[in-house]
Amino acid sequence: MTAVHLSNPVTDLYGVGPSAEEKLAKLDIYTIYDLIAFIPWRYDDWSKVGTIGSFDMTDRIDDNTGYDLSFRGTIMTNPSVNITSRKKPLTFFVSDGTGRIKLTFFNSPYLSGKFSAGDECFIHGQVTIFKGQMQMVNPYIEKAEKITDDALVRPVYHLTAGLTSNNISKWVATAIKLCGDELLSCIPKSIAEQKGFVSPKEAYMMAHFPASLEDARRAREQLAYEELILLGIGMKLYSSGHGIKEVAEQVIPSGPNAISRDLAAKWNQIKSNLGFALTADQTAAFRDVQTDLMSTTPMNRLIQGDVGSGKTMVAALSMMITALMGKQAVLLAPTSVLATQHYKTISKLMQGSGMEPVLLLGKTKASEKTEIKDKIRSGEARVIIGTHALLTDDISFNDLALVIADEQHRFGVKQREKLLFKDEGPDGTIKSVHNLVMTATPIPRTLAMVIYGDMATSVIREKPKGRQEITTWFVNSKKSKAIEEMMSVKLAAGEQVYIVCAKIDKDETEAGSDYLVGEPVGGDDSVTSVFDMKKQINSMSNLSQYKSAVLYGSMKEKDKLETMERFIAGDIKILISTTVIEVGVDNPNANVMIIMDADRFGLSTLHQLRGRIGRGDKKSYCLLVSESRSELALSRMKMMCESSDGFELAEKDLDLRGPGDFYGTRQHGIPTLRAANLYTDMKIATEATEAVNRIIEAGGEEAERLNESIKKMFELRFARKMEQL
Repeated sequence: MTAVHLSNPVTDLYGVGPSAEEKLAKLDIYTIYDLIAFIPWRYDDWSKVGTIGSFDMTDRIDDNTGYDLSFRGTIMTNPSVNITSRKKPLTFFVSDGTGRIKLTFFNSPYLSGKFSAGDECFIHGQVTIFKGQMQMVNPYIEKAEKITDDALVRPVYHLTAGLTSNNISKWVATAIKLCGDELLSCIPKSIAEQKGFVSPKEAYMMAHFPASLEDARRAREQLAYEELILLGIGMKLYSSGHGIKEVAEQVIPSGPNAISRDLAAKWNQIKSNLGFALTADQTAAFRDVQTDLMSTTPMNRLIQGDVGSGKTMVAALSMMITALMGKQAVLLAPTSVLATQHYKTISKLMQGSGMEPVLLLGKTKASEKTEIKDKIRSGEARVIIGTHALLTDDISFNDLALVIADEQHRFGVKQREKLLFKDEGPDGTIKSVHNLVMTATPIPRTLAMVIYGDMATSVIREKPKGRQEITTWFVNSKKSKAIEEMMSVKLAAGEQVYIVCAKIDKDETEAGSDYLVGEPVGGDDSVTSVFDMKKQINSMSNLSQYKSAVLYGSMKEKDKLETMERFIAGDIKILISTTVIEVGVDNPNANVMIIMDADRFGLSTLHQLRGRIGRGDKKSYCLLVSESRSELALSRMKMMCESSDGFELAEKDLDLRGPGDFYGTRQHGIPTLRAANLYTDMKIATEATEAVNRIIEAGGEEAERLNESIKKMFELRFARKMEQL
């Protein structure tokens, strides 16, 4: 038999065929290690065994609420199919001596051959009352002799259609048996001994098959340590060139009279083109960048700016001061729409400076691409703006000194390295460029410390003067008439409207979107899609007169750009879109945003979307439309209505979602966490990473072990996924 390893595809496990492979991929499970690391998100405790007689039937005729009950009983009647029912369920009665209950099973004909009258069984499920009779529908049932006390804490996994927790448990058991000994510990021995940690193999066994809830808690704590060490230390090892010294060019000369009068005059012209004064936060951030550009140590800075805070202006000024010094600066934007918007903004600022920016997109005509690439190669183009098109192998820079990534998470690590690292010097140092990262998604302090621990950070909270506050309302979809009337009034006044939908059409969500599955009442089929909404608008007598258009990520780039340009120009009055508009779209005349099925989005995404309005001098309104009454959804809606602070909302988003599911974990350069919660486990994160750093810096046998373990396990856990971002 061929040896099976942690890095092998999950299909190397017996029972995992092409169909299961496809379903597991939806859960981000591709390798055997991915499967083992896919720990349960909660546990059902069936160890508290009750009795049927303890269930109070008083005054209950019909009650569909559902009450959990675990009990042991005897099957009273042979299972039989109810032929009078259209769905033909299998039914039988069970008694435990204190009472009896009817069990009903749909789509389970095999049970008639497995169970018969007189069998002693263990049953767990929800008791409901139907026509005055207790019943359980599709409960868990197994013969009593097969149930041991240590099997009564049942793992519950996040699943996708076609998979069950039993499927996952069975495959995980096989995977750990075959490959568990390959799991390496990344925890310092001193911490492991102090905490009473077991081997990684034992920890995963306890997480997937706990004998008690306390076992599950202990396993999760240990695996959270492992995960946060991998994240905090592994990310640095992966992205820092493994400790090799890097040097960059000094872009801005220091000392008196270092800048000529001619350059100073051009710089003053650029500043006068602004037409407004920078905020205190913008000024401080730009000062940070200037200081970095005066050094030969490569800048590695993160600018966090809440939506509408003006961080793009800081990036633009940083590029232009680099260009004035005769160097090249690149701005990478995640979409053609945003790249084009940046290009127009920077072009205005550069008027009269004697320099012109260039724009390179995937859709740029071949002849224009050749011309732009020649300008980049010769150094004629110093301010360069574009998308992934700038990351191709045929782009050659003349003297690149500064790379700015707008929304870093949209670009893979290896992609950015094509620009960040030039070549190796004779002394073994790496010649690098200055790296500036911008994000409009405020990152919670805990998340930033782990992911961007090696980056200097500048924060822009203050909004430019003149920005209007946005009024946010939570609206039930039954109030559609009132929403329609509000739109009509605003459109008649010459204003424009965004409508955001969670789906493109019935079966397709936006790739990479922050779509939360299964939250609203009614399931996925009740979610309004972009094309559903377009039909509704066209059928409304008071709205159909206004030109509307759809926008979504998988449209052709040419069509997306054309649609956005027409919307910004005022030709399109109603833009019906997915979350593709969440990053950087700027139309001061759009003052109303309606977010359909708002419960489908996390707080950070809702805040980003809301940031598309309130950019002009008119009052703006954001309507969060939802039928959901789930506690979690209502909490998010309440927070959105009460706060406009993106940093505050990001912290709350991280707290609400739980382990690994914060928007930032996917969007800021790491995959979903399995064991750790960056909100509640921050003490673990700092304690663990500080301990490992101390040991590695001190050197020795333990340092070598940790270094080797972290590199190997990081490669399995994170490296491949980072390249897919």
